[in-house]
Amino acid sequence: MKQTRRPVFSILVLFIVACAIYYVASGDSVSLGESVPMSTKKTTQSDKSAGTQADLVLNNQVAGNKKVAQSDESSQDVGDFTDTPFMPKMANETLKAQLGNSAWHLLHTVLARYPDKPTDQEKNTLKQYIFFFGQVYPCGDCARHFQKLLKAFPPQVNSRKTAALWGCHIHNQVNEKLKKPEYDCTTILEDYDCGCGDDEKANDFTLGNTSLEHLREVKVDEKGGKQGG
Repeated sequence: MKQTRRPVFSILVLFIVACAIYYVASGDSVSLGESVPMSTKKTTQSDKSAGTQADLVLNNQVAGNKKVAQSDESSQDVGDFTDTPFMPKMANETLKAQLGNSAWHLLHTVLARYPDKPTDQEKNTLKQYIFFFGQVYPCGDCARHFQKLLKAFPPQVNSRKTAALWGCHIHNQVNEKLKKPEYDCTTILEDYDCGCGDDEKANDFTLGNTSLEHLREVKVDEKGGKQGG
């Protein structure tokens, strides 16, 4: 009986071992799946997302640098302007008089050519021109006096007629200081005619139906920026 049990026991043990080996082998293939190369799809997607994020960071940095550069340029432009006249005193009275005549001729011509119905941008441009004109005027004493007049009588730029009469009023303020005759402002637009062609003159309705008597009654208020009359 002992000799018959040994083969049966050995066969049973071998069967159990074989089953165990089969189970382990089949379990590894199911749990691990098929063997594939190291560069899987998940890794590729992660690499792409990482690269995209890096590009976004780089683009944001470049855009930020451009904005900083633009803001620096704009701040430099604003900071480059001066608020006060900086030209030296002009001692030669003859040259000072010649300069004054030429400067007034230029300013009155600009105001006489100013649009009758200007836009907001054109109004601001003329205001800046007048202020800068006073700051860079070659005669330092004259420029400082002109700046005081601008504070007392701010530029009036609502229309061509208003601007021209304002310029004439400022001129008369200077004439009063220099004890010179008062200028007749009713003819300011005619006296500083631009010399344009007949076609342009035909369409110029600056004065409209305004009479010379009405122009004589127009007054410029100090610091009010208003035209009376």
